[in-house]
Amino acid sequence: MSKYQDVANYIEGDIIKKKYHCRLPEQVNLAQKYKTSRVTIVHALKILKRKKLIKTVKGHGTYVVSKPIPNFFLNSGVSENIGFTKHYKKAGKLKSNVITFKLRKANDEECKVLNLNNDDQVYDIIRQRILNNQPTKLEYTIMPVKVIPGINLSVLHKSVYSYIENTLGLKIGKNDRIISAEKADAYDMKYLDCTKDDPVLCVQQKAYLQDGRVFEFSRARNRYDRGAMYSSSN
Repeated sequence: MSKYQDVANYIEGDIIKKKYHCRLPEQVNLAQKYKTSRVTIVHALKILKRKKLIKTVKGHGTYVVSKPIPNFFLNSGVSENIGFTKHYKKAGKLKSNVITFKLRKANDEECKVLNLNNDDQVYDIIRQRILNNQPTKLEYTIMPVKVIPGINLSVLHKSVYSYIENTLGLKIGKNDRIISAEKADAYDMKYLDCTKDDPVLCVQQKAYLQDGRVFEFSRARNRYDRGAMYSSSN
């Protein structure tokens, strides 16, 4: 793989994780961030343009062809569990494709939402959920390592919630959620096989253990025509 492609992959990963909500930094700043030359950045951006993930507006800069993840509305008053994995395993063959998985320090917003200290680490996870060989759901998830230790790729390819309850012996409590509908963005088109005008069901979530600790800060994007959402009250 060429250096241009490597840098393009790094930038694409940061776009997917919504580190760039609208406009990309200037090329010289991108070169500094990714520790490469401006020439390499130019070629990397050409790769992303061919994939229709970014566009350049002459005289104005380079923009992400997607919508940003909106901020969480805390204390939404919604309190329910959605058993995606358990329910859909009954409906057919379910598997997870891990797009990205890494440990990093929590940012200021995550510290506030997850009640963390500045030096605390989080899992930064993006998963594609596939039902009967069809992509159905795209999940962006942040979890605190000190609350949910031991997550690895093996866990992510199965059920994180099952791991929490059956392996760690923790009890999952209520969730604060906001459910809304949006049109598909570039990553829905890439990972959910959506077309430009397809509706996507968006679920923003702040999830708690029964002891009151927050263990998840996430956003899921669901195809409108594959499966259904299953919910049950606490």
